Amino acid sequence: MSRHNISYYFREGFKGVFSHGFMSFAAVSVMTTCLVLTGTVVLIVLSLNLTIDSMTKIGDIRAYVDDTYTIEEAAALENKIREIDNVSGVDFIDRNRALEELAASLGEEDAYLLEGLEYDNPLRDCYRVWVKHIDDYTDTINAIQGVRGIAEVDASVKAINELRNIRTILGGASLAFVAMLGLVSIFLIANTIKLASFDRREEIGIMKMIGATNTFVRMPFVVESILLSIIAAVLAFGLQWLAADGIAASGLMNISFIELASFVDYRMEYAAAFLGFSLFLGVIGSALSIRKFLRV
Repeated sequence: MSRHNISYYFREGFKGVFSHGFMSFAAVSVMTTCLVLTGTVVLIVLSLNLTIDSMTKIGDIRAYVDDTYTIEEAAALENKIREIDNVSGVDFIDRNRALEELAASLGEEDAYLLEGLEYDNPLRDCYRVWVKHIDDYTDTINAIQGVRGIAEVDASVKAINELRNIRTILGGASLAFVAMLGLVSIFLIANTIKLASFDRREEIGIMKMIGATNTFVRMPFVVESILLSIIAAVLAFGLQWLAADGIAASGLMNISFIELASFVDYRMEYAAAFLGFSLFLGVIGSALSIRKFLRV
């Protein structure tokens, strides 16, 4: 009897999906759009997180030593900088090495611009500093500036703060997309199930009068909403993968300062999230729609 019930639920659920083609199509389309838009925003946020975290590998913090310090005194500051909690690496660059690196960056054609500066080097001794965690970036810079003998610190504070602000805005936007399109999805699923319930209202009434439980009456509609949710999740996953491949092929991956999150690395999380969220919308929509038809 249990196997018979399950077969009945799925048979009626499949029938409902195709008997209300336009409403089913609309519900699936909105759910798919909701999932893809949200998934795209999440992928952008993940990319921003990777870009911000990559700052820890660049070593973009330059701490310049006071001009009055000798090279020996400047080199002695290394241990003090290493003792700062969030510092992961330190490289001392004396003024002679700094001049050599500047000449190398100019290339052979323009290196002549620096001729003679080796006798009166205007550059300062400095430290290149790497950090462990980007969230403590500003505190680390303040700590470096507090080291006696460090005259100036040059870092990408403004750029990192702007990336964080963009990440926060996109995070809020993704939540807004989820809320807005999620409600629309629930509304369309609920209307689809209501339409199916209305068409079968006499059958439901007879079933209730001969003793059918609410669960028995409700389950075909739940199955219908689950099927619509699964279709939307599969379509969204495929479209999201295609969109991610398109972005990767566009050349954005080759921009040095942008770290793009790879969809393939998160594909299992995306599959689980898409399926779980679409099923949640489908079950809520079906639960809201059939209640009045069960009152016989």
